[in-house]
This record gives sequence, C-alpha cells and structure tokens, in this order.
Amino acid sequence: MACCKSSFIWICSTALLTGWALTQGPEAHWTTSETIHSCNWTCMIFTVQWPGSFCLSLEHKNICKIPENIRNWTIHGLWPEHTQGCCSCWQIYHSHLQELEPELSQLWPSLVKTKTCFGFWRDEWFKHGTCAACVESMGSPADYFRTSLKLRTLFDIDNALTNAGIKPSCNISYKHEDVHAALGPFLGDNYVLQCVKDEKEREAWVQLKIYISKNITLGCHKEEKEHILKVAKATNTSLGHPCPKNSTFFYFPIDYEHPKQPCI
Repeated sequence: MACCKSSFIWICSTALLTGWALTQGPEAHWTTSETIHSCNWTCMIFTVQWPGSFCLSLEHKNICKIPENIRNWTIHGLWPEHTQGCCSCWQIYHSHLQELEPELSQLWPSLVKTKTCFGFWRDEWFKHGTCAACVESMGSPADYFRTSLKLRTLFDIDNALTNAGIKPSCNISYKHEDVHAALGPFLGDNYVLQCVKDEKEREAWVQLKIYISKNITLGCHKEEKEHILKVAKATNTSLGHPCPKNSTFFYFPIDYEHPKQPCI
C-alpha cells in the first residue's frame, strides 16, 4: 500500500474509488512528505478507561451507553506521542479485524450510542495506528490492534486493584498512594491517573495512561514523561485531568441503567 505524498493526494483518492492498486513497495509508507515525521516519536501512551466514570467525561452525557457484558477496564487507545493522522488514505476494513473482533468487542468497546465498535476502532487507526505502523510489530491494522490487546492482557489492572482491596464504590474514596500500592509492582511510576468531576464536584477516577516505549516495553524517557504530565495538567478539562495527590478520589461502580449518574 502506498501513502499520500502531498503532491499526489489525488492519486490516493483515485485508487480508493477505482480499486487501482499502486505497485510501490511497503517502504513507501514512510518515505512520503506527509508521513516522514511519523517515526520520530519514541514514546506511546496506552490508555485504558473505567466505564463506571466514563460518562462523566462526556459533554453530551445522553449519548453514553455501557454494554452489560462490560465489567472491566476497557481500552481507549494506543497513541504515539507528538504525532497524529499520519496516513489518512491507509484504509482499514471490517475484514481486517474479524479474527480479533470477539476480543476487541470485550476489551475495546464503544461506550457511546452514536459510534459503532468498528467506527471507534477505525477512528483510532486513522488518528494513531497509522503513526504507530512504522514499527514492525504494529505494521498493519491487525498488528496494531493485536499489540494493544496484548498490552491490555499484560497489564491486569482489574485483578491488581481487587487484590489490593480497591473496589468500585459510591461511598469509599481512595488515596493516590492506595492505587500506587496496587499498580506500582508492575507499572512502577510509568503511569498517570486521570480523574473527572461529577455533579457533586467529587473527583472520580476515569483513565489510566501508561507509558510505553517504541519497542513495546514499559516506560519512556524521563523528558517524555515530564512533557506528557505537563500537557495533562495544562489541559484540565471535562475530558480528564490528573487525579489529586493531596486528597482522595472515587472509583465509581458501573451503573448500566444510569451510566451518566453512577452515584447520584
């Protein structure tokens, strides 16, 4: 598959419409002016989200829907830092993910009514996967999603929290050090906890961002981690901000009937 060089974007469009297959080799993906920056990144963020608090992060909360088979932390995405949307004409089709779909539907579902699961996966591929694909282990849509699933299995967040006595509750809140005691043994300091506020101004844990290096190992350079945390603090919005370290926060249970108000 060839990707779009800025002066030949019309070629990609024509190829998609007519089915014409360009005869360039696979290395052409990463030699065009549109994508030459895509392998300069060295750090990725593997982000998982907690369905119990997810709806609180949405501006329009009525579009939220938590499938009843979802009971654990789910994947939000695997994001190379400092780059997005590297190859918009590298198409992904449902058939590319058929083998992975049962596992993806369980671990990487769409939690909004207006977006199908495949629509969610497709968006993540175009925005982040095409940038990650310069690494051999993520060099196709199937490989990118397979790598993400392996990371989710490797980081067994749900059991780690349960074993530490950290369970979803509307009445019990937790300290930052409580969570670190549970996650630290297998994540070290290579993560950021993100929270949102509910209608009662309570802090609720919604996301866990894990630093992953380019070679798919845990951790990133100190400078990269500091930059990511700085950006997270600067973008203190309804979509999430670093959980407070000087006060407690909640780990709300999943409410399938009233997902936008889990603890009201």
